[in-house]
Amino acid sequence: MAILIIPILIICFIPDLKYLAPVSLLASVIQTCGVIIIFYYVVRDLPEVSEQVPAFKGWDTMPLYFGAAIYAFEGIGLVLPLENQMKNPQRFRGPLGVLNIGMFIVVCLFAAMGFFGYLQYGDEAHGSITLNLPPNEGLAQAVKIMIATAVYLTYPLQMYVVYEIFTPSVRDLFEGSAKKAIAEYVMRTALVIITFLLAAAIPNIGLFISLVGAVSSSALALIFPPILEIVTFWPDKGKYNSRLIKSILICLFGLVGFVTGTASSIQAIIKYFVNHEKGPPFVCE
Repeated sequence: MAILIIPILIICFIPDLKYLAPVSLLASVIQTCGVIIIFYYVVRDLPEVSEQVPAFKGWDTMPLYFGAAIYAFEGIGLVLPLENQMKNPQRFRGPLGVLNIGMFIVVCLFAAMGFFGYLQYGDEAHGSITLNLPPNEGLAQAVKIMIATAVYLTYPLQMYVVYEIFTPSVRDLFEGSAKKAIAEYVMRTALVIITFLLAAAIPNIGLFISLVGAVSSSALALIFPPILEIVTFWPDKGKYNSRLIKSILICLFGLVGFVTGTASSIQAIIKYFVNHEKGPPFVCE
């Protein structure tokens, strides 16, 4: 893992989103090839749907599922930056806009991967389904390399919003273009090292994915947006208060998921560390 710090730092020093677009495109192509191969393995010799693989595991694991599922849509922070950087931003929204089409495809892929992955491996499914692939087949090992490469290439894209938030404040602390540039790169380096330390310290990624999803992703995707919509359009509540009711329902749903998901994730993490037990399996890739 330490060897990867230098390559990650190099690619994270790219400041402009438009220069990251070709890198992200390459990552998408690689990841698409990897997903196709994974689907080949999860649908190969697929068992029949039976009671051995229950369709519903119970309400007690639902909060953990909520956190993991909402985390899968962690790109929520890039919605506005992507729209702002588009040549034709008006094509981003709308019924057949880039956002809706992209999210429809993503939801279908997630649902199919979860369904067939769980049907194939059941409770033996790991936090990353690539860990369930045959260890003695070259194609399966190639998938792990492809997915890891795609994650590496999209690393600066995930950090883009964080850099955009911290960079102005850090640069304002210094005078002179040279000092400002050095301060910015030091900040970028520090954030990469922090993520590296977290990755090295976390033993069970599935539980922490659920925790991060319940805490941050639910707030970004379900709690703050409806609140901002109410404040922005107030006192326009929509016809028959439809806008206000919609926003309140979405916010309440996010709050319920936030509270229950966070509590369940913390309990599962404590249980894991105290009893050295494995956390609940996750089939999200």
